Amino acid sequence: MYSNTYNNDSFIKARNLMEIKEFQGAYDLLKTISDRCAKWYYMTGISAMNIGYYEEGEDFIKKAESMEPDNSEFKEALSSFSRHRDDYRDRSYRYNRRRRSDLDGCCCCCCDDCCCCCGDDCCEDCTKLWCLDSCCECFGGDLVSCF
Repeated sequence: MYSNTYNNDSFIKARNLMEIKEFQGAYDLLKTISDRCAKWYYMTGISAMNIGYYEEGEDFIKKAESMEPDNSEFKEALSSFSRHRDDYRDRSYRYNRRRRSDLDGCCCCCCDDCCCCCGDDCCEDCTKLWCLDSCCECFGGDLVSCF
């Protein structure tokens, strides 16, 4: 049914582009192929993900996997993407949760391991001021200048 797709010059060129990490070119080329087999969906999905079209890429890989459920390459790609997506979501959740709870919303990494306030309000204020100054300096400014 799809045998001619694998011999299609465009399909072979797209595979070669993917091998040299030219995913945008491969994606554009694959979109011109009208005979869409499971391998097409897989390759287009991988190309899409590598140029930042994550949802589209996931949908294409899911389609490839549903067309050939016994294909271990498709299953592994889908599993790998799911692991990366879940890991990213978990790290983002932990980062934002920590950020909201640290120093009344202060998200400075300079405060992560050096808070020694022990409940002293003055020390907490100084730490926040130091943290804000450090953040400002990271962006080229200076909140508290040292003479």
